[in-house]
Amino acid sequence: MGKKDYGQLANDIVANVGGRENVKSLIHCATRLRFRLNDQNKANKENLEALPNVLTAVSAGGQYQVVIGDEVVPVYEAIMDQYGFSAVDSKSSAASSEDEEEAKSENWFERFVAVISGIFTPFISVLAGVGVLKGVAILIATFHWLPANSPIFLIINTLASGVFTLLPIFIAITAADKFNTNRYIAVALAAAMIYPLTDSQIPKVAHLWGYAVDFKTYGGAVIPTILAIWLESHIERWFKKYLPAVMQLVFVPFLTLIVAGLLTFLVIGPLGTALGTGLAYGYKFLYELSPLIAGGILGATFQIFVIFGLHWGILPISMINIQTYGYDTLLAVMMVAVAGQFGAVAASIFKAKKLKNKEIAISAAISGFFGITEPAIYGINLKYKKGFIFGLVGGALGGAVVSAAGVKCFSYTPIMNVFEMPLFIGKNSSIVWAFIGFLVALLSSFLLVLILGFNESNTEKLFAKVTSGKKSLTEKKTAKLGLADQEEAAVAIDSAEPEVDTSDLTLVDTINSPIEGDAVPLAKVDDPVFSSGVMGSGAGVIPKKGVCTSPVDGEVTVAFPTGHAYGIKAKSGAELLIHIGINTVELKGEHFTPKVEAGAKVKKGDVLATFEPDKIKEAGCDTTTMVLVTNTNEYEAVVPETTTPASPEAALIRIYNK
Repeated sequence: MGKKDYGQLANDIVANVGGRENVKSLIHCATRLRFRLNDQNKANKENLEALPNVLTAVSAGGQYQVVIGDEVVPVYEAIMDQYGFSAVDSKSSAASSEDEEEAKSENWFERFVAVISGIFTPFISVLAGVGVLKGVAILIATFHWLPANSPIFLIINTLASGVFTLLPIFIAITAADKFNTNRYIAVALAAAMIYPLTDSQIPKVAHLWGYAVDFKTYGGAVIPTILAIWLESHIERWFKKYLPAVMQLVFVPFLTLIVAGLLTFLVIGPLGTALGTGLAYGYKFLYELSPLIAGGILGATFQIFVIFGLHWGILPISMINIQTYGYDTLLAVMMVAVAGQFGAVAASIFKAKKLKNKEIAISAAISGFFGITEPAIYGINLKYKKGFIFGLVGGALGGAVVSAAGVKCFSYTPIMNVFEMPLFIGKNSSIVWAFIGFLVALLSSFLLVLILGFNESNTEKLFAKVTSGKKSLTEKKTAKLGLADQEEAAVAIDSAEPEVDTSDLTLVDTINSPIEGDAVPLAKVDDPVFSSGVMGSGAGVIPKKGVCTSPVDGEVTVAFPTGHAYGIKAKSGAELLIHIGINTVELKGEHFTPKVEAGAKVKKGDVLATFEPDKIKEAGCDTTTMVLVTNTNEYEAVVPETTTPASPEAALIRIYNK
């Protein structure tokens, strides 16, 4: 997707997370936009997932996460250029009652993950980059490609090591944003924590009335720095509240640094160090009870945490392990978990029958090779379930191998791929076993998908929200076709519209065609998102005229400013999506003239938009218009009428219930 298209995508994403006024803050990580919203109920998950470049949307860790994949950075930049959202919640010094209620509604783990991800994700790319640099430095030293005193080697090693030694500075910047405090005071405090490492005259430990004060333990410190900046934020706000305005310029930083600095070195620092050491010891204790079992379980579950963005609650343990013991075993398991999903999606390239899925699998496999698994997970593996499960199996087997072999990582990186392999070179570790574990995970998932397939006809998500007492869409279709096997049903559905017995059902609503033209089965629409039925049952219409009218009486719930798509809630309760053309969002509103806005009350036949089908075709877009019942699962039958010409006066879809 060219850069010229990101502006429209940015507008569409913001519109579907509830608009500008619903966004508190926005950050991004390697693959996803992480919104903090005032009201997550205003986000439209279905519309978001229908947008180009959006893989899925999920609420987790106190954030509303829109998963983009490889192009998250330009999409993020396009949003920030147009809207200028803050990277932190816009709160006053005293939190509002609304903020307090929101905090209460989140459990402690959600709040913890939100804080950790907010602190680390802004510089995740830097951590990944220096991880590769560290691998290069290790290779040079191991194979003696350059002398140890070579300026080139020293520069590479310095570039790779500097970030981790001075990590408190990076943490201070992002933690200051997260805790709503002055960045420069936070950085000054973090710099003070690191400074003793640069001065040989400062002792490692000094004593105050018999109390030991550590001075040289905060290089690369994670928890002590986060706690120190959190404390500093409260102290700064206290002084701002009580000092006269004329004194604040000088005395707020002066007094904040004195109080926060003393408390950091005397209390917070030692407490944070003890907490970090305790976490590292606890993980090591559990790991050493049975490395094979621990590695297998973690390898099988790590990518599940990634789905919900909760892996940030685990990854800091790796950093603490390296700081405490000089090595870590968690990252090796993370690497093979990534390899499992990579292997599954790579095999999908060969098993995919649909050209679109093959293209998605190729793109996702390239991302997976470089350690980014979200495109593989949301594009293919999780969407069709079997690939994701086989990827977890591969991760479990690979995790058991690297853990049983005692593979260790000696430098931190948040993204694991083959380029990070040199990080496993060191005492009592083996890059050979790391590579074997990687191959075990990759090949086992690859072969499972290659032999058993990835269930391409199934489009129900493994972790989708299930409505109690309602049959799934695939189950309903299976029953209607009289087939025992859901995969057979889906294949049959792809080939023709099934006959549905509605004799014992009650007609709930009749949906007319919004456009005059030729009706076609949804399965024949040239877009896998719509044709798969994952967004609901319905029909396509190839337009003869460029007028789109409301097919029901109801309310417009979504009206894209580009004029190409509308959501309508009918009086009967049916929720409809009308999408004019395929990939027409990329036209940025050209050849469309919208006539209504969200919130408008409409009658059947009211004009929603006009458009120019011929010019849309000339622009390279398919004009087929999709009409979907997005809450299909709430009904016993949604029956399209595609055997007769479509017109605003004729039924296109009939909805039934018992």
